[in-house]
Amino acid sequence: MNIRRYLIVTGVSMLGLAPNLAVAGLSFGIGALGGVNLGNADVEGHSNSETRTGMAMGLRTEFGVTNPISLLIEPTYVQKGALFDYNFGLLGKIKARGELDYIEIPVLIKAKFGALKAHAFGFVGPSLAINTSAKGSIGSYSDEFKQQAAKTVISGDIGGGGAFQVQQYVYLSVEARYSHGFTDALKKSVGDIDSWKSRDVRLMVGLLIHLTE
Repeated sequence: MNIRRYLIVTGVSMLGLAPNLAVAGLSFGIGALGGVNLGNADVEGHSNSETRTGMAMGLRTEFGVTNPISLLIEPTYVQKGALFDYNFGLLGKIKARGELDYIEIPVLIKAKFGALKAHAFGFVGPSLAINTSAKGSIGSYSDEFKQQAAKTVISGDIGGGGAFQVQQYVYLSVEARYSHGFTDALKKSVGDIDSWKSRDVRLMVGLLIHLTE
């Protein structure tokens, strides 16, 4: 699915859910979110990319904590990137890596299944990411390529998990998500790499406090 179709489908879905989300906004929760990001990428000209393991940590705000349908807004610091083989002429292939870090702001529609005290959930929606760091290495040589990195990228997140009440108004959650980069993380080529689009799997644990019911 291309970015235009994805955003249209997501936008139409949000409009359809607008009345429910307006009611959901009356109940609110906030808490911490953290875990590991298994970063990978679609790197032009390099088909055998490998995972870069980084951290992901941030804040979860949920509008509609007691409703079947709710809205998540999650500012999160995420370490992304990938490892791959770089063809270095007569020296053959050398291991290379790209490390791109972001502040992401996903806006997700969340659906809950089951009783409030213990329930499963799924979510989907777009994410805007702001680049904070861009570094690359080939063998033992490393350098920044912040000037070549796009300042912002757009991706789509989808995932699910489960949550249960640990005490009144406090919920612990575990989840997995897939994040698919739609726009290019590079505005200029880096070496022979003209395009870089993230493909990440994220495993997260969260603690959410219901401030209003």
